[in-house]
Amino acid sequence: MNATLLVTTAAITMLSSGCAKYVNSKAFADARSARRAEFSNPLILRAANAKPAMRFPATVAIAPNDRNVREHIRALSAFGKLDALSSLPQLARTTVISPAIIGETDSEHRITADLRLREAAAKLHADAVLIIATETQATDGKIIAPLTALSLGLLPNKRYELIATAFAALVDTRTGYVYGTDEKSRARTGITISWGSDDVIQNARAKVEREAVEKLFADFPAFWRGVVATHHR
Repeated sequence: MNATLLVTTAAITMLSSGCAKYVNSKAFADARSARRAEFSNPLILRAANAKPAMRFPATVAIAPNDRNVREHIRALSAFGKLDALSSLPQLARTTVISPAIIGETDSEHRITADLRLREAAAKLHADAVLIIATETQATDGKIIAPLTALSLGLLPNKRYELIATAFAALVDTRTGYVYGTDEKSRARTGITISWGSDDVIQNARAKVEREAVEKLFADFPAFWRGVVATHHR
């Protein structure tokens, strides 16, 4: 029996040693380090591990990223362009985040744009936040020399082209999970006189940005139905 016990003990020791060598082998350590390196930044780790937590029917907070977008959304709401949102399936209500409830950033937390908006959405008890932003590319073209010489700058002689893109991201208030993104673009061209052209172009820019935001919201029902089909159980 002692011999048997000795052999058994030796076998267990060998197996244990083998496992220990495998766990602590250089190959395993390198692989483990590689996995850790993938998420060396806690922000990346948090984003990768985020899970959907939206409760249906959901409340969605609309978050304009700046004053111009906020004005565009107010205009669309005033003209009834957002009324269709109230009839969407599994959407309890929408609400626009006021800048009055958005927290301030500090020097120790610089990368907190989404957290600030999610905090504001949480204050409104919203399940998700729809972040809206715009970006506009502009060119003022070329001055048409013959017209400039003949008209003394009093006739339209300056061409401009604007391309505005409205972006949206639907983000889970609780976890930061991104349900999806969307973007829509609109273009506008025109001719103006050199003198006073800045005001003309700025007005045109405001119009084309509003058109892009309107186009984005016109597409939101299809976008939302896709979210519901994927995540509502």
